[in-house]
Amino acid sequence: MALRRKTPADRLFYAILGLSLALIAVIYCAVNQPSSHLRFEVKERQKISVFDGQRLILQDVNSVAISSAGGQNRILLNANDFTEDPHFVATYPEMQQFFIKQSQVHQLISQHQQIFLQSGDHSSSTPYPVNIQPKRTLRGLPFEFWFQLAVSSVGFLLGCWIWALRPNEIAPRVFALLNAAYPVFAFSAAIYSTRDLALNAELFRVLVAINTGGALLYGCALISLFLVYPKQLIRTQWLWAIPIFFSGWWLLDTLFLLPEPSMGGDLPVTLQMLSAILCMVWQWRANRHDPRAKVALRWFALWILVSSGAFVFLVQSTQLLDIQLNMSQGYSFGFFLFVTIGIAIGLKRYQLFSLDRWAFGILYWLAGAILLVLLDAFLVMMLSPLMSLSLAILICGLVWLPVRGWLQARLLQRKKLSDSELFERILQVSFAVNEQERQLQWKALLNDLFQPLNLEISEQTNHSQIEDNGLVLYIPQVAGLAAMRLSYPQQGRRLFSEYDQQLIQNLLPFLAQAVESRVAYDNGVREERHRIARDLHDDLGAKLLSGLYQKDVDQAKQAIRQAIAEMRTIVNGLLGTGVELNVILQEFEQEVATRLQSCGIELNWQQKLGNAHITLSYAQYRHYISMLREIISNIMKHANAQKVTIDISLLDSQLVSVICDDGAGFDGQTNQSEGNGLKNLRERATELSATLHFQRLPETQGSRVELIFPLS
Repeated sequence: MALRRKTPADRLFYAILGLSLALIAVIYCAVNQPSSHLRFEVKERQKISVFDGQRLILQDVNSVAISSAGGQNRILLNANDFTEDPHFVATYPEMQQFFIKQSQVHQLISQHQQIFLQSGDHSSSTPYPVNIQPKRTLRGLPFEFWFQLAVSSVGFLLGCWIWALRPNEIAPRVFALLNAAYPVFAFSAAIYSTRDLALNAELFRVLVAINTGGALLYGCALISLFLVYPKQLIRTQWLWAIPIFFSGWWLLDTLFLLPEPSMGGDLPVTLQMLSAILCMVWQWRANRHDPRAKVALRWFALWILVSSGAFVFLVQSTQLLDIQLNMSQGYSFGFFLFVTIGIAIGLKRYQLFSLDRWAFGILYWLAGAILLVLLDAFLVMMLSPLMSLSLAILICGLVWLPVRGWLQARLLQRKKLSDSELFERILQVSFAVNEQERQLQWKALLNDLFQPLNLEISEQTNHSQIEDNGLVLYIPQVAGLAAMRLSYPQQGRRLFSEYDQQLIQNLLPFLAQAVESRVAYDNGVREERHRIARDLHDDLGAKLLSGLYQKDVDQAKQAIRQAIAEMRTIVNGLLGTGVELNVILQEFEQEVATRLQSCGIELNWQQKLGNAHITLSYAQYRHYISMLREIISNIMKHANAQKVTIDISLLDSQLVSVICDDGAGFDGQTNQSEGNGLKNLRERATELSATLHFQRLPETQGSRVELIFPLS
């Protein structure tokens, strides 16, 4: 059985699972340490102040002495012993002494439930008793600890998110490695930088080595990223030289073989940032003729260099330059999160790595979920679990949702037509007076939608498509409108995306239908005008001429009355009003009687409609009366009849008209001189959705014609 192909959701699941296990391990390690609940502050790298909660125990002393009961196992601690990171000390011997002190203090607080604290400057001062708890509680872990875990977790998941979508591309792989290094150095630092009094020296050294290795891995990935994106500058196999070089550097630092600790932690990180800047400059020169790459590179580099550069200046370089800043190293790790967020914004805005638009929904969902967890974790330390969760959900609803909407609007940075505006503009295109004006309206709509630097008529294409990595969008011909080529959307500030292509694909059928409907409407108007002109000429004109040449005054009056009735019917048709069937039949009976009388034919008229009030549309009236006239005309011309019977009745919402004569007989099958008349009859019957039957009567040697059409 074939294995199921891994989806982005699968990859994200494994990433979240691995991250969860790592978080559990880190929290377990941090919790399983002795706790004194003391807080130490170091000023000017030598003055120490000690707090028990909010109570000040010692203030601005040069050293602190801790001991067991009776002053036994006394250990003297100076400012270096409270440093966050051992790399902050001046020499490797001092670092070794630091670890020795850490082991001594850890052993002391692990073996005794109570220790005594006093100033090392005044041995005669009264010792302050401190109760030792064998383990720290989750609530006892400082906010700085949770902050480092949170920001590094977010960065890691964002990197995994990008890799999960494009696992086979070099740039997403390197970016994922960049963010995988984030929790490596942040998780380890979170344990030892927020320690209570001390850690076991062996554990401390392992954590420091992991932290240094993670930081160097981050720098290696940053350099590699600029070497492969937007344009790959070197072969992939040559990228291995970067981590190999810095691995040797890390090994020398771990074994204390460098001249001083700052050269093992601070110097290589700074050099990596400078190398990243040089690679960025290289990328810029290599892509100086590629506007797409330059746009992405500018945004990409801005966030990385500003965020990472701020960290180097505020934390790392301060040690090299002997500058004292009050910002904790743990909080400074938050700058690295801005690196990841900046790249994510670049992904949204400039389509970096050619990711699909749908993927950004994952980003917003993930951000909201992380915010909820962080708020709940922060509030649970101060409130009850139920109240903290409720308050966290409320804050997410009131803060995150509006912020997310604002971010979406800001990041897109494009003019967006509302549905009503878009509908109105489509109608403007379709209702243009001619094809030239319609083409101009179409160009104006495309310009407002995408604001391209260049918009021109192109060769015909079968479908919309994006080319040149998002620089060009082709729009096919539609409804007589020429194919278009759009380039450099948003005045060159972004690229065309799959969302833009999908918008066009949804828009084109609607536009085609609107234009075709307008064309059909215009054609219908022309046909209706032609029909009215024909009716006026053929029917009304004929009746007026017939009345004009009548010698008999009564017959002339009758012709004029019929002409007036015909004109009234035409006017009703123009106004969209119907004609009463009884009125139609009354006027038609008089017309038929006059025509048959002139030929010496007797008329037997039978009408059975009861009290029904039936109204026919103008089209129904024209077809129905024209068919009856054609049938009567055929009888007068070809039947040699003496009598005609017309029976009109209403049966099950159907108008049934039966015309019988006693002439030669006709079954509707012959196709001689009367063929054109039969053809017209059948065409009109189709327009009425009616049925037409011809029958020869054997006994009377006459014909019977039955016309049935529904009134609904």
